[in-house]
Order: sequence, then C-alpha cells, then structure tokens
Amino acid sequence: MSLAMMYEKVVTITAKHGIHTRPAALLVKKAKSFECSIIVECDGKQASAKSLFKLQTLGLYYGVSVRVIAEGEHADQAVEEVSELLITLS
Repeated sequence: MSLAMMYEKVVTITAKHGIHTRPAALLVKKAKSFECSIIVECDGKQASAKSLFKLQTLGLYYGVSVRVIAEGEHADQAVEEVSELLITLS
C-alpha cells in the first residue's frame, strides 16, 4: 500500500478580468484529466477544481492569491498544470 502524497502551490491570478466562466471551464477540463483530488482555495474558501459552479463561488479576481492542493496519483503534476493555467488564463 502506498501513501498518497499531498502537493500544494500558491499562485497569483494575473488575468486582468480574473477567472470567469470560459477560462474556469478550461481549468475544470484540465483538472478532470487527473484522477487525484484537486482543491482550489481562495480567501479561506475551498472548491473542487473539477466543479465549474463551485470554482465560480471563490472570487478568482485579478491579484488574489490562490492555493492549489492535490492529493493522490500524479498530484504533483496536477498542481503544476492547474497552477500554470491559473496564471496564464485570461
């Protein structure tokens, strides 16, 4: 039995208009490509990166810091790829 590793990374939203519906949908699609659990945390609130509705409740505006947390298979890769999307989406 292997122990699941948890990975996390903090990034800042750089998209001028924040992460609105279209880029959030791309983020969800990327998150769903991983088997592991992926959580996005912003200002103390958490949501699954695999839920478009929940992500939209976080207030992912320009300049806010976001923590991406993943646990399970390929969690490290998931954190890197989801974090990269949060930084580059606009």
